Formats: sequence, structure tokens, C-alpha cells
Amino acid sequence: MRTSELLPLLADLAVLVEVVEAGSFSAAARLQGSTPSAVSRQIARLEAALGLKLLERSTRRLHLTSGGQEVLRHARAMLEAARAACDGAAHHASSVSGRVRLAAPKAALRQLIHPQLPGLLQLYPQLSLELQVTDQVVDLIADGVDIALRLGDPPPGYVARPFMEVRTLLYAAPAYLAAHGTPQHPAELVRHSCLQLAELPGDDEWCLMRDNERVVVNVRGRYASNHSEMRREAAEWGLGIACLPDFSVRQQLADGSLQQVLPGWQLLGRYQGSCWLVYHADRYRSPRVRAVVDYLLQIAAELGQSLGQQRA
Repeated sequence: MRTSELLPLLADLAVLVEVVEAGSFSAAARLQGSTPSAVSRQIARLEAALGLKLLERSTRRLHLTSGGQEVLRHARAMLEAARAACDGAAHHASSVSGRVRLAAPKAALRQLIHPQLPGLLQLYPQLSLELQVTDQVVDLIADGVDIALRLGDPPPGYVARPFMEVRTLLYAAPAYLAAHGTPQHPAELVRHSCLQLAELPGDDEWCLMRDNERVVVNVRGRYASNHSEMRREAAEWGLGIACLPDFSVRQQLADGSLQQVLPGWQLLGRYQGSCWLVYHADRYRSPRVRAVVDYLLQIAAELGQSLGQQRA
């Protein structure tokens, strides 16, 4: 196959790597800011050009054929070579400098990202950061935001990289549970002081799910706050059982100042689900945006390991 015939296939080989690593056409499409049908067409075009079936598709999973495994190995080597070339060019062509504007929900930004930012600024002395702390959905273009941390479905037309999974669970201080008892079923929460958001109507109605069982409880308590750190501190003081994102209590679980209540039950609501790092594909070409994105994804990888151990 001549070079002129190979060139159109390079992008399709890169897509093959993304599909395999992401696990599905739809996941790869989100990473590309594309659509599952477009990704499927690229794989079909690659298979036709090579005259080889690469993937076996089922309703649940994708499986590489033996020929697909060989092609994937070479495609990964091609991508590594391309990344090395780009990294070398970026090193000589430009430095990481200028301002990057990052928007994120207040709890995640304050508790996960903000403590890690001194390391980023030390690594890149010419980089400036501007943080927008908001639980509202931002318009990256209209608001002049380079990178956003988004909980829930990512917006179409942007690159969305998985950052973490957020779960809202219940926690209390051992002293509170010793004094008031440890609930064994969500229905028992009506007899406890519950630390809630009180941000919107219905925040005092907790819906908990375990397997196929769903329980709705109208809770009461003497303390409420729409700030997770304040609810966490109130729980540590022994004021009651708090609803908290699981990433916010890693240290407290480790030192024993808090323990999970009703393990196995998940509190349903707004502040949980998949959290994505979202940015426009054109912005990623900027060395400063690329440096911040890559740094945040490294944080996400380390955080995922920590939360995985906590949840286990």
C-alpha cells in the first residue's frame, strides 16, 4: 500500500485505539466530540480498506478479532510516535504560558482541585489560573471558559474526558451513632437528626436506592447547609447524619472521625453521577490548556484509585 493510500487511514487507526480503550463507540465519540454513527463509519472504512474484520459487536461489548489485535498493536505504536513528535515540537515551538480559566462546582473545586494547584503553578511558572467557582452550568464560549468540570451529561460539540464518578452517601460521627443508634434501614432515618441541603423544595425528602429497593423518607434536623464542607463539619461535631459526596470524606473515613451510615444504600439526587472535564477541541491545541487538562486528568487517575479503595 502506497503512502498516499495510507494517509487517509491514519485517523481511522487512531479511532480504533480510542474505541478499544473507551470500550464502546459512544464513549469514543464523547472523547472526540463526535457521534457514535460517525465513529462506526470510520471503523467500517478501516475494515474495508484492510479487508479484515477488526471488531465483533454484541449488544453489551466489543471484542477484537485476532487480526484486530495485531492491527491495534501497530495503531498504538503509531499514536505513541505521533505524541512523541508533537511533544518534541511543542517543547521547541512554545512554552506553557498565559491564562487558563477553569470553571467547576464549588465542592469539587475546593476539595479536589484547589489543593493540587500549587504543584501545577510550580511546574509552569509562566502559567496563570483563573477559577470560576459555580454550581451552575457555564457556557464555555459565552463565558470565556477554557475548561469546565461538568456533572451529568456533557454538552454536545465539546470534548468530554471522564474525570470521576460522584456518589452521595450518608455519614455520621461514631459518637452520634453511639448516642442515638445506627439505622439499619432508611425508614429509621425519621428518628434521627439529618443534615440536609435545604437549597430547593424537596431537599428534605431523601430517596435511597439499593438493588431494586427504593425508599423515600421525609427527614428532619436542626442544621442544614448547601455547602458540603459545612455539613461534613457538622457531622463531625455529632449534630446528625449528613448527606455528602463520597469524595469529600476520604480523610474523615481514614482517621475515623466519620463512618458511613447505611452502607450499600445510595442517596439519589442532583449532585452525583459522572463528572466530565469539558473543553473545546480547538482550545486543547494551546500548550497552556493542554498542560492544565493533562494535569487534572492525572489528579483524576490518582483520585480514582483512592476512591476505589474507599468504596471497596
